[in-house]
Amino acid sequence: MKFVLDYKITTILLIGLILRIISIYFYRDIEIVNEWGIIVKNLEENNILSVHSVQGVPVPNIFMPPLYPLFLYSIKIFFNNTDNFLWMIYFIQLLLALISIYLAYKIFLEFFSENISFIGSLFFSIFPLNVYAVSQISSIVLQMFLFNLFILSFLKLFRNIDYKHLFIFSISSGLLMLIRGEYFIFVLFSLIYLYFKKKQLTKVLTISALILLIISPYLIRNFNIFNIVTITKSSGYNLLKGNHPNTKVEGTPMFLSVGKIVPEVNEKLQKLNESGPNVKYDLMQDKILLDQAIEFIKENPTKYILLYFKKFFSFIFLDVNSSYPNYYSPFHIIPKLFLSVTTLLGLILSFRFRLNIINYVSLLYIANIGLFSFFFILPRYSLSLLLLQVILSLFLLKKFKPNL
Repeated sequence: MKFVLDYKITTILLIGLILRIISIYFYRDIEIVNEWGIIVKNLEENNILSVHSVQGVPVPNIFMPPLYPLFLYSIKIFFNNTDNFLWMIYFIQLLLALISIYLAYKIFLEFFSENISFIGSLFFSIFPLNVYAVSQISSIVLQMFLFNLFILSFLKLFRNIDYKHLFIFSISSGLLMLIRGEYFIFVLFSLIYLYFKKKQLTKVLTISALILLIISPYLIRNFNIFNIVTITKSSGYNLLKGNHPNTKVEGTPMFLSVGKIVPEVNEKLQKLNESGPNVKYDLMQDKILLDQAIEFIKENPTKYILLYFKKFFSFIFLDVNSSYPNYYSPFHIIPKLFLSVTTLLGLILSFRFRLNIINYVSLLYIANIGLFSFFFILPRYSLSLLLLQVILSLFLLKKFKPNL
């Protein structure tokens, strides 16, 4: 992948740069909070990857994926001053965001003319939530960069499996799985799709081996501690957050809500804490939450089936009951609805029952929504699908404006 700039993409990158500098200046986080802050602090002070503490003692993490905390910690090693540390995070995220725009442009060129690719790249660059993301301490910017690299290398492999893109695809796949554990499903789907298209089992197995090599240190670490082969184990937390009697599409903090409905959950968690520090604490806590989530679903399956489809609809279009600040701002709602409608129309018009690349994009888009809808839908989740949505929307544009 040659890094060649022309005036079109240079213009888009310049616009993207200016907008993101403005976003960082006005909207940046002033500290690292929530899970990211806890993990970085424990890495720094206790030399342990941990998000939970029992009686003041940090216990090994299997709840959060490791890549973004390690990314933050690697910066912290060189920039210990808090202000310098935060500014360096924003600077690196800004660079990654600009590279993501360039990668998106290269991806669009695999499908469309320069004019249509220019329009798609400009939209991708100025999409408000994408601009805002770079100013937040969140894994989404790094995730989007890796995902764009993943898609571009897959497109190249889909046409011709060469070792250069084989390595790029393997590395991006492994890192995506370390930043979001559910990418295991999407990587596996991609490998199966690639095999049935190319029928080159040896190269597909080579990719699989390289991916396994990348993630194996963390898999070994988790097996040694928890006796299971996995990257993360938070299905119980995520399933219960999005599937209890008082929940919403975006999920609600269930420890307080569920504790009122089923006090036994609080009692079990309390006993777990009172038993003292346990290296398998994360695993045991998640099992308690998973059991309760399954119990809720069994008690009223119709309610949660309907809730699933409500989440699915909200992911594609709009959450009509969102409590997120500024969710209904026209800067968020208008571009989101426009993109949602054009994506759906583009998917319908482009889908064919055959093994081609646009069907891969469509199926990957639907599979992501289908998986997330089992749990809960946060506004930032839609950013992970922005690239796929723009591709499908551009097919609609191509259909009605072929002269472009």
